[in-house]
Amino acid sequence: MGNKLVSYCLFTYNQEEYIEDAIIGALAQNYHPLEIIISDDCSIDKTYEIAEALLKKYNGSHKIVLNRNSTNLGLGNHVSKIFYNLSKGDYIITCAGDDISKSNHVLEAVKAIEKDTVGNMIDFSGEIIDENGKFVRKISLDYQIKFNKLNDYLNLDKIELFAPGRIVSKKMLNHFEPITKKCPTEDTVLVLRSLLLGGFTRMNKNLVSYRKHMNNLSSKDSLSKLSNFSIIAQYIKDVLYLFDTDIIDEKTTSLILKRINLEYKLRSLSYDKRKYLIQSYTRPLIKRILKLKYKLAKK
Repeated sequence: MGNKLVSYCLFTYNQEEYIEDAIIGALAQNYHPLEIIISDDCSIDKTYEIAEALLKKYNGSHKIVLNRNSTNLGLGNHVSKIFYNLSKGDYIITCAGDDISKSNHVLEAVKAIEKDTVGNMIDFSGEIIDENGKFVRKISLDYQIKFNKLNDYLNLDKIELFAPGRIVSKKMLNHFEPITKKCPTEDTVLVLRSLLLGGFTRMNKNLVSYRKHMNNLSSKDSLSKLSNFSIIAQYIKDVLYLFDTDIIDEKTTSLILKRINLEYKLRSLSYDKRKYLIQSYTRPLIKRILKLKYKLAKK
């Protein structure tokens, strides 16, 4: 019996300075069978043209899928298109157009998820590089492997995640409908989906270089521009969908919705500059009060 098909999905938008390195890393993967999907969300720079020219020169064994959206879909909707329409693999590797995978990225990720007890999703570690590709630091954890459960989320226990280069099971994704067009991210949506269906694993294995630069979507400034309401609406939609399909019961659904309500308040405190003009030293106190109220109400 052969290896399962994996979809290595590179989603790009206005990353002309970095896309070549990202594609070279994708093409160098030593896993087979592999389909490499480069999908551009209607970039206004030369990202797509650079990708197209580079891929025309490729004569290796990996299947190549090159897509360009005719209009800008936004991150959540774009990733959803890749997941549900373009990818054919049993597993999906997610990378942005400024990430660089090590050549054994897919191979090690598949080994890990096929040994995993649940097999929903695995986040790995990596290293930080700057806009010029210079090494900045490794991402170090105080453990080698940790399994995160729904109760960790409900109990406010720390859940560490790292989206670049994560591997996701298509089976897990198929329990849900596509991400809504208004949701501006897929990162924490996939985390919650995995937790709802049994949990996900975080491994301290260096498989990808994550590039830090001014236009990172995960920067504090970028996060402050995202619609927290749209993210929370996606969470609620996913929870109610599982309740409606009898995967989670009423009691569990009620607890999760209370936790999501707390997350909305915490996100607003952290990122919504328009609503909360609060001195930085008062925010931790307000967060502690909100968490305490949640824990008391949960009992």
